Amino acid sequence: MRRLVALTVVSALGLALCGTASAAYNPSLLVGETSPALGRSGSVRIFIRTRPEDDQTAIATLYSPRGYRLELGQRSGTELGTVIAFLGADAVQGTIKSDDPAGDAANQCAPGAHDALWRIELTLAGREYRLPVYVDRVVAGPEAAFASARMRMCLGSLPLRYADITVGKVFTNPDQQGTYAWNAVFVPYTPGTATPNYALAAQSTSYVGLPAAFAVSARSRHRGKQRFAVVTACLREGGQAVPGVRVTLYYGGRSVFASRKAAVRQTGPRGCMTARIRIRKLMILFASVHVPVRQGGGCTPSLAPRCSASSIYPPSERFKPVRIGR
Repeated sequence: MRRLVALTVVSALGLALCGTASAAYNPSLLVGETSPALGRSGSVRIFIRTRPEDDQTAIATLYSPRGYRLELGQRSGTELGTVIAFLGADAVQGTIKSDDPAGDAANQCAPGAHDALWRIELTLAGREYRLPVYVDRVVAGPEAAFASARMRMCLGSLPLRYADITVGKVFTNPDQQGTYAWNAVFVPYTPGTATPNYALAAQSTSYVGLPAAFAVSARSRHRGKQRFAVVTACLREGGQAVPGVRVTLYYGGRSVFASRKAAVRQTGPRGCMTARIRIRKLMILFASVHVPVRQGGGCTPSLAPRCSASSIYPPSERFKPVRIGR
């Protein structure tokens, strides 16, 4: 089942992020919030994807935006999250655990002291892979203008083509409303060698709007002896309306699975849709919004020779029940 989910997400990302630059190396980053509220702690979901024809990735450096707070220093061995990955054509599952950064300061990929060390642990065909992620708070220098933390993933010989990474117990959302840019810089190997090809490095930016809110309300209205509910559903991200997305209303049952489809509308320029539904008895109405992955406005700021992809992840709050009575 988890493999089916991973395949579905990969397919969706492929469709959503097509049309990127046509160079030989086009990795992409997509970041989604589990919690869409300001100042809320929760998991952060990170998708990394390369195409089968791309050169193998040597280094992936991720940056969380300014405004995010980090909780680091967890005891070694603490599980921080989960991973679904494709190593070549093989799907695997694994975990992310904290480790002692002092024991790996002499590595060649990210030498020196670090605030934290995470290990992505994967097992394929009886073989164990332990992928290091070196984590540092960004408090000074040019990176401090756009980032709160830097996470450097050193892949070694691991043929990582796709990763769905959920990190918990670490990030707290910013307190201020706005659109936040997560960035990644990917560096491939020079084909046939173990040498990183920095000239072909590519950047990908994923935008997250906070807070993200899907609000649904219903007002009772009369027309003669008939009674109607005027239902309004609005979607906003980072204080901005999200127009042109499909909202489906269901009613008549105790769950969406036992209900009938009542209306399908698209949100307008203000991010809202309105529909009128006849009321026959006390009932629960369910509103569901379908938001696709959208193209972003480019890579911000410029961190690599070129921008391979930019995107906006759908808000996580996409389903709301509303009770309607006579």
